[in-house]
Amino acid sequence: MTRPVDSAPGDGAGPAGPRQAAGTDDVTGVRGKETSGPRWEAFRERNNTAARLASEGRNTEAAAMLREAVALTRVPDVDAAGLDGRARALGNLAAIAEGQGRPDEALRLADEALAACGTVLAEVGDRYGTAAVRASILLNRAQTHQLVGRLDDALADLDAVLPIIEAGDGDDESYLAVSLHNARAVLFIGLEHWEDAEAAARRSLELAAAHDPRLTGHPYANLAVIAQAVGDFDAALTYLDLAQQIHTAAGDATAAALALANCGRIATRNGDFATGRRLLAEAERALDAAEQPLRAAELRYSRAHAALQDGDPAAARELIGPAVATLRSGGHATMLAEALALRGDLEATEGDFDAAERTYLEAWQVYEAAGARYHLARIDMRRAFAVAARLEQPGVDQVALLRLAFDLALPAALATDAIRHGFAPGRTRERWTAQVAIPAMAHALSLAAALRDGALVSELLEHMSATVSLHAAATADALGADPVESTAEPFGRPDPLAALANGTAPEPAGRSPAETALSYTASGLVTGASSDFPAARFALPPRLRVNPYRPSQLEPWIRETERRYGFPIRSDEVIDAW
Repeated sequence: MTRPVDSAPGDGAGPAGPRQAAGTDDVTGVRGKETSGPRWEAFRERNNTAARLASEGRNTEAAAMLREAVALTRVPDVDAAGLDGRARALGNLAAIAEGQGRPDEALRLADEALAACGTVLAEVGDRYGTAAVRASILLNRAQTHQLVGRLDDALADLDAVLPIIEAGDGDDESYLAVSLHNARAVLFIGLEHWEDAEAAARRSLELAAAHDPRLTGHPYANLAVIAQAVGDFDAALTYLDLAQQIHTAAGDATAAALALANCGRIATRNGDFATGRRLLAEAERALDAAEQPLRAAELRYSRAHAALQDGDPAAARELIGPAVATLRSGGHATMLAEALALRGDLEATEGDFDAAERTYLEAWQVYEAAGARYHLARIDMRRAFAVAARLEQPGVDQVALLRLAFDLALPAALATDAIRHGFAPGRTRERWTAQVAIPAMAHALSLAAALRDGALVSELLEHMSATVSLHAAATADALGADPVESTAEPFGRPDPLAALANGTAPEPAGRSPAETALSYTASGLVTGASSDFPAARFALPPRLRVNPYRPSQLEPWIRETERRYGFPIRSDEVIDAW
C-alpha cells in the first residue's frame, strides 16, 4: 500500500497509506498519539489536507502542500513535535515521489524522515506515536527497494517493522500489521514463493477485516494476482470484483484502476483480447489522471503484450517504446526487464534477430543486477527460441545456430525443471511444470535430437524422471508468516463493506490456501526474484549415473547450469538409474 497517509486527531500523517486526518474518517493511515499542540497547527492542516488530496489522486497539489508543511518545520528551534511532523510529511512525500517515478528521491526522503524519527524517539520516546511513523516509513521504503530490485534491503526493512508492531497494541499498530503482511505478500510474490505469499495475504485480509474494511481491497487484489498466476481465472475475477467494489466505495481511485487492469489481464489470458485491451487502456487513463506515471507505464507494457498476442505488432511497438523509456527513467528494475523481454519478442517476431538479441541481453543484465538469477533462465529460453527461428533464414550456418540455440536452451530447461522442486506438491507446482518446465525441456530435447546426440537425449529423459528426496528438513518461513486458515463459503454478490464490517471476509467457494497465489502491487504484476531458489520442503533430486561404463554426457551441462544461474539444480548425491 505505497501511498501517502493521514494521522492522529490534529497530527501529521505517516506514510503507510492514509487513515483519518484531523477530525475526519475518510482517509486511512497512521494517526499518532498526543497532539503536537497549537504551535504546529498550520503544519497539521497542510499535511492532513495533502494526505487527503493524495488519496484522491491529486498528487501534484499534495506534494506542493507537503513541501510547505516541511518548510514550516525547518526552523532553528524546532522541537520534538515539529520533528515528528516533519517525518510524517517527508514520508508522505516519499510515497508520492515513488508513485511519480522518482524512486531515488523517494529513498532520500525516506532516509531523512527516518533520521527525524530517530531524533524524536531519543528525545521524548514515543510520546507522539513516532514509532508507528517510523514503521510506516520502513514499510513504504521496503516497497521502493523492491521496485528498484534491492530485495535484501526490502527484507531488512520488513524485519525492522515487526518488533515495532509487537511492542504496541493500539490502532496504529493494528493498521501497520495489515500493511506489514500485505507488504510481505508483495515481496513473496516477487520471489514467486506462492504458498508463503498466500499465507501473508490471507493474514492481511483477516487483520484488515477486523481493523478497517476499507483496507481489505488490497489483500483481495493480492489473492487475485496469485489466482491468476496459477491459472484459476474464475477465482481471480471474483477476488478482483471484491477489490474493485471496496476500493471504489472507499474512494481509492488508484487501487480501483489497478483492479480494473488485472481484469483486463485476465480477459487477455482467456483470449478475449478486445475486452482485455479496452480495460487496460481504461485503467491506464485512470492512472495517468491520478498522476501515477510508473503504474501507467506498467499498463502500457501490458497493453503491448496484449496487442502482440492479438496479432497487432504495430500497436505493440507503438506502446512498448514509451513504456520502456518511463520504466527505465523511473528505475523500475523488474518491470523494465519484463518490458525489454517483450520488446525482444516483438523484434524477433519481425525478423530483426540482432536487435532482439541486444534487447534480451539488456533484460538479462537488469535481472542479473537485481539479483534475480533464476529469471535469467526465462530470458535465455526466449533467446533460444529466437536463435532457432533464424534457422528458417536462407544461407545461414544451420549447425552453428543449432549449437548456439542448444547452449541457451538446455541450461534454461534444466534450471526451470529444478525450480519446480521448490514448490510444494499441488496446483502451483503442476502449473509451473506444465506451463514452464515441460515446454522448456521439450524445446531442448528437440534441439538435441536435431543435433543427433542420442546419448544426451537418453540421459535427459532419465533426468526428467528423477523425483525429489523426501528427507529434507522443512525450512521455516523466512519472514515468519503465520499460515491462516480460512473457511470457504458460497456467496452471491453481497455488499463487501457491509459483510466485512461484521467481521466476515467472503472467499470464493472451494479454494484451499495451497491453491492460490497473491499480491497487491502497483500494477498487480510483480516479477522480482530472489538470488536463489531453495527447495523449501524437499531435497533436490540426485544426479543420475545412466551408464557406469562411460562418462556422463549431462553432468557437464548440470555444472554449467549451476554456474550460469547461481543456484543448485541437483543434489550432490549420485545414484544409478534403473
